[in-house]
Amino acid sequence: MVITARVGTGLIKRILIDTGADSNIMFRNVFDALGLWDADLKTHQHGVVRLGDYFIKLDGIIALPISVGHGQGRGSTIAEFVVLRDSTAYNIILGRKTINDLGAVISTKMLVMKFVADDGSVGSIKGDLETVVACDNASLSLRKKSKEAAGVFLSDLDARVEDKPRPEPEGNLEKFRVGDTEEKFTFVNRNLPHDLKGPLIEMIRANGDLFTWTPTDMPGIDPQLMSHHLAVMAEARPVAQRRRKISQERAEEVSRQTASLLEAGFI
Repeated sequence: MVITARVGTGLIKRILIDTGADSNIMFRNVFDALGLWDADLKTHQHGVVRLGDYFIKLDGIIALPISVGHGQGRGSTIAEFVVLRDSTAYNIILGRKTINDLGAVISTKMLVMKFVADDGSVGSIKGDLETVVACDNASLSLRKKSKEAAGVFLSDLDARVEDKPRPEPEGNLEKFRVGDTEEKFTFVNRNLPHDLKGPLIEMIRANGDLFTWTPTDMPGIDPQLMSHHLAVMAEARPVAQRRRKISQERAEEVSRQTASLLEAGFI
């Protein structure tokens, strides 16, 4: 659901109501447009926010008043926003905490959000269907333009803060071969002192048998340890979809990977 609300001193459009997000997110272009300064930001205790498969460093957090609705049916609260330089088709994402603070209930079918107004009455605000469609199209367009998904996009939004961010490599990386072929490689920091980098590379190569390069390198994993299944209703009628056409090169790669999964007993 996408709404318009007053945040700080401005009326902000394209606000995504996301019940799956713990944090509120404000993107840097909105932060600048509101005339806010970096001095207004507080340091985040973790320093990163997870969005889908990515951990992203944030500029900081800021608390601002937010109000929805009009006149006597207006509801307001103070919301804390994580400020990110990355952007999506949306200007702001409102997470569960602020939704709960407003006492809001959302009907995605009717595109209506009802909430407890400041005077104790029940206020309501309607979502903008045209804006939802436009944002969805913009998000899909952004994804098509970046195969490597270097930015943050609609399908990646999961603003849960992690206590232990995954480690990220630092500095310039140097590629070196671990196994007996060029395809078996990893990376080491190029700027490590020689007396440290040399022994580290040799230690990794000496333990090259611990690396798994293909599914066939680790056969026999018990499905009770980890497995995936499609949660479908047994009585549902199967529906045949139109075959998706892929290039010959991709089709061969799919066949190759499927064969390796079968050989390893993964499927």
